[in-house]
Amino acid sequence: MRLPGLRALAALCAPAAVIGVGLLAPGTAAAEETAPDAGALTAETALTGVSPGVLTPDVDAITLTGTVRNTGDEPMSNVQALPRFSTNRVESRDEIRAIGTDEELYWGSRDSDGFDLLAATLEPGQAADFTVTISSEQLGFDANGVYVVGVDVLASPLDSTDRARFTSRTVVPWIQNPEELPSVPVAVLWPLAARPALLPDGSLTDETLAEQLGPDEPLSALLDAGAEAPVTWAVDPDLLDTVSVLSDGYSVVTPEGTIDGSQANTDAALAWRERFDEVTQDHDVWTLPYAVPDIGAFDEHDAALAGTLSQQSLAASEAAAEQLPAATSGVAWLDDAVTDDVLTTLADAGASTVVVPSDAVQATDQDDADHSEAGALGEVTAGDKTLRVVAADAGLSSAISDAVAADEPTAGAADLQQRWIAETAMVALAAADDDTEPPLLVAAPPLRWRPAEPIPQSLVAAWTSSTWVEPVGLTDRVGAGEAPEVSTTPSEGTTSLPEANVAATAELRDDATQYTTLLADPEDVTTALDHATLRSASTGWRDNPDTGVSYARGIGDGLTRRIERVSITVPESVTLSSRTGSFPLTVTNDLPDAVNVRLQVQSENPDRLRVSEVETQEMGPGEQKLVEVTAQAAANGRVPIEVQLTTDDGQPIGNPVATVVNATEYGTIGWVIVGGAGALFLGAIVRRTLRSRRPRRRRRRPDDSPEPAGGSVLDELPAEARPTQEAAR
Repeated sequence: MRLPGLRALAALCAPAAVIGVGLLAPGTAAAEETAPDAGALTAETALTGVSPGVLTPDVDAITLTGTVRNTGDEPMSNVQALPRFSTNRVESRDEIRAIGTDEELYWGSRDSDGFDLLAATLEPGQAADFTVTISSEQLGFDANGVYVVGVDVLASPLDSTDRARFTSRTVVPWIQNPEELPSVPVAVLWPLAARPALLPDGSLTDETLAEQLGPDEPLSALLDAGAEAPVTWAVDPDLLDTVSVLSDGYSVVTPEGTIDGSQANTDAALAWRERFDEVTQDHDVWTLPYAVPDIGAFDEHDAALAGTLSQQSLAASEAAAEQLPAATSGVAWLDDAVTDDVLTTLADAGASTVVVPSDAVQATDQDDADHSEAGALGEVTAGDKTLRVVAADAGLSSAISDAVAADEPTAGAADLQQRWIAETAMVALAAADDDTEPPLLVAAPPLRWRPAEPIPQSLVAAWTSSTWVEPVGLTDRVGAGEAPEVSTTPSEGTTSLPEANVAATAELRDDATQYTTLLADPEDVTTALDHATLRSASTGWRDNPDTGVSYARGIGDGLTRRIERVSITVPESVTLSSRTGSFPLTVTNDLPDAVNVRLQVQSENPDRLRVSEVETQEMGPGEQKLVEVTAQAAANGRVPIEVQLTTDDGQPIGNPVATVVNATEYGTIGWVIVGGAGALFLGAIVRRTLRSRRPRRRRRRPDDSPEPAGGSVLDELPAEARPTQEAAR
C-alpha cells in the first residue's frame, strides 16, 4: 500500500543541466559512465515527443523530438543532438521519479548514430528543434521491462573546441507480447476546484475564475477531456456556486469600488455550467467538502473549530449532491497532514471516504495487502468509526502534477504519456511474473490543477489506449468488497495554512455568529456567512495565505460595520422620583433588516438600585424605539449603572455605556409626614384669614404693652397646630 514519496521531475535544466521529460518505471542500475560537466554555456532542453510510446519486437526504431533553447549570454556553435540510452532495465517504480534529477541512474552511453545538426550558431534566447531516431538494433533491448532513452545536445562556445552537454531523458517499455499482459484497473479522479473568490453578498474578489471558463481556457479543457473517459469527477461545490453567480451577471470588488463584470465572462460561465451538466450526466461524481477546508491546520491550532468546519463543509457537500443527478457526498480530500486526529475529526463529522496520498498510509498486514486486488483501497479506524481510504498512487499522480507544472505544455504532455505507460507496464509485468491479478491503481491530479493543452488530452490517451490498462470508475469499487486495514504513517514537511489563517477564520466565525443572531430572520444570511467562513479556511489559500487572511478580515470588518448600525442612546443621567420608576432609552436600527435586541442594565450597587430585566425588542428596518427600563430604589442618592445593547442570546453589540440614576424618593412614612404637615399648614392659613375678617371688640389702651419682637412662625399657627412644651424641647 505504501509508496515512497515523489521526487519532483526537473522541468527545466539548471545552468548546465537539461530538462528530463518523462521519467518512468522502477529500476536501479549502476551508471555506465559519469556525467560530464556541462561547461560554461547554459541551455534548456525538453523532449516533446516519443514515438512509438511502447517498443515491441515488431518496432524498427524509436523517434525522439524536442527543443533546445540558449538561455545564456553567449552564442552556442556547432549545436548537435545525439541519442543516449541505457541497456539496463529499470528495476523499481520509485526510480522512475528520480531519473529526471539523478544523472547517475541509468546514465547509459551516447551513440553517434542518429546524429542531428541543429544549428551552426544558436544566439542567446534562440531555440532549435531536434529529431533523433534510434533503431531497435542500436538499442538492443530483448527483455520485458522499462528502459531509459534520451538525447544529448552538444554545443561549443564560439572559437572553441570545448563541448557543453545538455541532456533530456525519458522512459520507454519494451514488451514482447503486450496483449498477453493482465489488465491493470486504473481509476482517475478528475478534480474541479478553484481558490475561493465569492463574497457573502454575491460579489467576487477578482475575475480569475471567470477568465478560466472560456472555450479555450483550462477549466473548459478539463470538461472536454474528462468527457472522453470514465473519470470520477471530484467537485468542490463552492466552484459550482461561484459559476452560478457568474452566469447570472456578477460584480467585482476593486480598490476603486464595486464594478459590473463582463458579459463575455457571464456567457462563458453559463456555457460552462451547461457543459458540466452534460458531461457529468452519466459519470461518477463526488462532491467534496465545501471549499475543502484545511482540517489539518485547524485540528492543530483549534480542534473545536476543525470539528465545526468539517461538519458544515460536509453538510454543504451533501446539499450540493442532492442538486446533481447522481452524486456521492461524504468524501474528503487530504493532500497533506494525514493524521489519526484529522481522520477522526472527519469521521465524526460524517465523512465515509477519504482520498489520501499513497505514502500517507500503510497496510497493517503487508502480506495481505500484497495479495489483495483492492490495491488503492483500504480501511482505517478513526476513533470509534471506520473510513474507507482511497490512496492516490504516487507514481501516476506525480506524473500528472509534474506535467502540469512544466513550463512547456507539450514537453509536459510527452513526459506524462511515457511515465504513465511505463508505470502501468511495470505493474502489469509484475503481476504476470507473480501470476496474480494486478491491484487497483488510482491517480489523483492536484486538486486545483489548471493543465494547459495538450496535457489533459495526453493523460486520457495514455489511460485509455494502453493495451494492459483497464479504465474504471471508483464509486462502485469503493462501496463493494473488503479492503485491507491500513494505518497512517508519519510525514514530514507538510504544507498547511499558518496559524494566522486559523485565527482569522475563528474571528470571522465569531463575527458571523453575532450578526446572524442579531437578525430577526437570519436563515439566508446564515448560510451565506457559513459558506464564507468555510472559504476562509480553504486549502486554496496555501500558496498565498496572506490573501486568505485578508479575505476573512475583510468580511469580518464589513459585519462589524453593519452591527454598529444598531445602537443605543443613553443620557448622562436619569432620575427616579418614586421608589419604583422607569426611564426611557433610545434604540436605533439603521439596518435594512429587522433585528432582535435586548438591553442589559447592570447596577453598580444592586442593594441600593435594582433594575428589572428588559424584554427582547424586535425592531423593523430603520426603526427607532424608546425602550422603558424599570428600576427600584432602596434609598435615595446617585447609583451608577452600565447599559449594554446585546443580541437576543446575550452577545454584546458595541461597548457598554455608563450613566447615573438619581433616586429622590422619600419613602412611605416620609411622604405621610410631609403630606400631613402640608395639610395642617394649609388649614392654619385658612383659619387666620377667617379670623382677620371678624370685627374688632376694642381698641388697645395706650398703656397696653406691645407683643415682644421676633416671634416664631409657630406663633402664627393655631393653638392645636403648635407643639407642646415637651415637643418643643
